Amino acid sequence: MELVYTQENVETVRSRKKKRGRFAGLFFALPLLIFVSVFTFFGIFYNVYISFFEWSGIGSKVFIGFGNYVNLLQDPNFYQALGNTLIFLVMTIPLSMAFGLLLATLLNGVWAADSLFKSIFFLPHIIAVVTIGTTFAGIYEPNFGLLNTILRYIGLESFAHSWLSEPATALNAIAVVYVFANSGFYMLIYYTSLLNIDQEIFDASKIDGAGVLKQFRYIIFPMLSGTHITLLILGIIHALKVFDLIWIMTEGGPGGETELISTFLFRESLLKYKVGYSGAVSVILLLIAFGYTAFQLRVYNRIRR
Repeated sequence: MELVYTQENVETVRSRKKKRGRFAGLFFALPLLIFVSVFTFFGIFYNVYISFFEWSGIGSKVFIGFGNYVNLLQDPNFYQALGNTLIFLVMTIPLSMAFGLLLATLLNGVWAADSLFKSIFFLPHIIAVVTIGTTFAGIYEPNFGLLNTILRYIGLESFAHSWLSEPATALNAIAVVYVFANSGFYMLIYYTSLLNIDQEIFDASKIDGAGVLKQFRYIIFPMLSGTHITLLILGIIHALKVFDLIWIMTEGGPGGETELISTFLFRESLLKYKVGYSGAVSVILLLIAFGYTAFQLRVYNRIRR
C-alpha cells in the first residue's frame, strides 16, 4: 500500500513528536520538581501553618490564630530589624551594582580581559563568609586593627573608631564588607551581558567621536537595563537572607543596631524558642520578597513596552 504524505499528516506527526518531547522533558525534570516541592514548598506552607500556633518547638502546639502576627506588628524590635534591613539594602545593592558594572566595563574595554583580573575580582565572592567576616572583624578591631593603625600612622587618629561597637558606624562597616564580598558576582553578570552587545555598535560610536564616558552613558548603561532589573531582584532577595556575616561580626549588636530580619528570625526561633512567632516573621519576610519581585517585574515589563 502506497503512503500518501499530505500537509495535514505531516503536521499531525510533528504535533505528536512535540507532545512526546514535552512529556520526556517533564519526566526528566520530575526528580527536581519533587525535590523542590518537598524541601521548598513544603517548608513555606509549614511555616504558614505553624505561624498560627504558640509553640516552642517541643511539646504540643496551642492554636492562637493571628496572635503571632498581632504581637509581631506591636514588637519594636521587629520594626528596628526591618528598618535596619531596608537601610542595609539601600546601602549595599546600589554600591555592589555600581562597582560590578565599573569593573566589568574596565575589563571589557580598558584592561585586557584576561583570566587573572576576573579571578582576582571574583575571588572574594567565593571565599567562605566566615573567613571574610573574621578577617574584617580583625581589621576593624579598635586597638590593634589594621584600619585604625593606618589612620593613626597618617595622622588621622581623630577618625579612628570602635567600628563594630559604635551604633553610628557598625551597620556601615558591615555594609562595606558585604559590598567587597559581592561586587565580583555583579561584575561577572555584567561582563557576560557586555559580551552580548554587538561590537559594531562600539566601533560606530568611535567613528562618530564618542569617548568612553559617552559610550557608557548612551550604549552600555541603557542596553543593560534587563541586567539591572535582574540584579536588583537577585540582590534584594540575597541581602534579605544575609545572616552569617552579621552574626560573625556583631551578632546584631550593639543594641540591635545591626539586627536584620534574618538575625531577628534566628534569635526568636532558636535562642528564645518562639517557633510559632518566628514562623510569622518568615511569612512576612516571604511576602516582602514576593511583593518586591512582582513590583520590579511589572516595572520592567512596562519599560520594555
